[in-house]
Amino acid sequence: MAPRGGRGTGAARLSAGSARALGLLARRADVALAASCARPGDRVRAVGGAVRDALLGRRGGDLDLSVAAGRSEAFARRLASRAGARAVPVGTPPRRIFKVPFRDREIDVWEEEGGPDQDLLRRDFTINAIAFDLAEGAFASPPGALEDLRRRVLRAPRAGVFLEDPLRVLRAARFLAELPGFRIARGAEAEIRAAGRFLRTVPEERRLVELDRLLAAPPKDRERALHFLERLGILSSLIRGGAPRTRRGISLVGRLESSDPRVARALLLLPLGPRKAADLLRRWKTSREEQRLAGRLFSLPLGAGRGAPRERRGAPRPLTRRDVAELLRRSSPFEKESLLFLLAAGDARARDLARAALRLVRRPAALRRILRPERPLPLEEIRRALGLNEGPELGKALAELDLALASGEIRGAKAARVWLRSRAGVGNASPGC
Repeated sequence: MAPRGGRGTGAARLSAGSARALGLLARRADVALAASCARPGDRVRAVGGAVRDALLGRRGGDLDLSVAAGRSEAFARRLASRAGARAVPVGTPPRRIFKVPFRDREIDVWEEEGGPDQDLLRRDFTINAIAFDLAEGAFASPPGALEDLRRRVLRAPRAGVFLEDPLRVLRAARFLAELPGFRIARGAEAEIRAAGRFLRTVPEERRLVELDRLLAAPPKDRERALHFLERLGILSSLIRGGAPRTRRGISLVGRLESSDPRVARALLLLPLGPRKAADLLRRWKTSREEQRLAGRLFSLPLGAGRGAPRERRGAPRPLTRRDVAELLRRSSPFEKESLLFLLAAGDARARDLARAALRLVRRPAALRRILRPERPLPLEEIRRALGLNEGPELGKALAELDLALASGEIRGAKAARVWLRSRAGVGNASPGC
């Protein structure tokens, strides 16, 4: 059904372009599936980002559906059944959501609170409170919502929205990062600043989701959003760092040529020092994998050129294959993340080293030879030649041998035996029988 003009809380008219956009929204596979599941009285409306992005001409993401009070659970289960999935409840009534996976997206089913018009007013911003009725093809919105969308303004539909849920402070910053050209409405910053003082009361998992999406935005956009939080004192409060260190972290995030929020978060926290940064990552309940990655990133040689030997003319020592191999082996299994981290935070020599290593990362076979070089001699012969039994000294010697093989310093069994003879007796253990 073709979209009709505004009704309910909004009285604005859709432009021809906006009407076409909502027509395309109605033909999305997930929207069409939801419409087919609706029964009389369900009042199913698409609301939030999918409608907003359609009107902005952007490719939409996940779908949020608002369903009439008392009907959300039954609708969600019908929807899940047709999608070949399972409806997963999150939260408790009246703020319970049913999440339904569908293809590469997710459909969130909400239940209306206080009727359709009041339900829109509990949304975070007017541009996210534009609803599209799947059965009638009509839309509704709070007063001024379409004008806010046209002017690219983030405005709350009523006072108290941020204080009701302080997480919306991070959402405001995230929308600044995700929606180019948008700005916060004049007068909204006072409430955002006040709500920011309560952000620590929000569960860490919820904060992490918003921060991930913010940090996954393009570099300049996420940098702008972080500066917004820093200017209001919210970011310093979250990471418990002084303004100079906070600004330094933001600058590093802006240099990152990646949308990986884990690397961006490590850069943001880097000026705090490895120990404090690692402690914050644990408090924020990041995954163990991310904490392991951060530990590897924080150990990288950011000042690779400092203290390096210099030639007579004062030029830095040229990079060698050994330098590159050593960096890749040190950063494994997080080679790509480590090199992007170095490109953002390292000095000139570290960045040159990272660029050289990136060329090898793009060649899987060459990278495998560096990370898992094939030893040309059996382990027992290596052990006897070194005069070492099992233990840490043997492990250290094997690592040195592997690095020499990875960098091409040793080629073949003959060269390996020469190398071993030059290092015979490095340990105190006696050779085996």
